[in-house]
Amino acid sequence: MGWITIACIPICINKSHYYLAEQNFYNFPYAFGLLFAKGIYSEYLKRGKEFVPEYDKLLSATGKNKVADTVNMIAIDIRSIDFWRSSIELIRKDIDKFIELAER
Repeated sequence: MGWITIACIPICINKSHYYLAEQNFYNFPYAFGLLFAKGIYSEYLKRGKEFVPEYDKLLSATGKNKVADTVNMIAIDIRSIDFWRSSIELIRKDIDKFIELAER
């Protein structure tokens, strides 16, 4: 277990192996899953309620096809850099919000 400080707040990291660059084979599924989920959520934010049936379609096909083929069924291209940028943007907003709250 390790401790880091963010915005003068000590935070315990009990999963320090997630942050070891030498173990990227271990971390890839977590990083991919986070960015993929954020990208799908970003798409929901863009499309609104109309996206819900598409999301259900995505869930029903998950695990049956390659990832790119599955999301193509709902008109998302994960080979597009914009998809991944939308993921990073949501994470950036989360970080900004955390910093804002931590500075209060």
